[in-house]
Amino acid sequence: EAWQVQRAVAGLPESERPLVELAYWGGMSQSEIAGYLGVPLGTVKTRTRAALARLATTLEQELG
Repeated sequence: EAWQVQRAVAGLPESERPLVELAYWGGMSQSEIAGYLGVPLGTVKTRTRAALARLATTLEQELG
């Protein structure tokens, strides 16, 4: 399952993938990510929400 998650994350759009990687593998908060990437906190929240929804759909299809 771990490789399926990694593959699904790799398939995210470039605007979303770093947010997920920094949050879940880098252990950064959304505020930290916003500062690190130089984007507004609201943008980080919106893109993270979209990325997680996309991941849920992808993994649900793959894992059943």
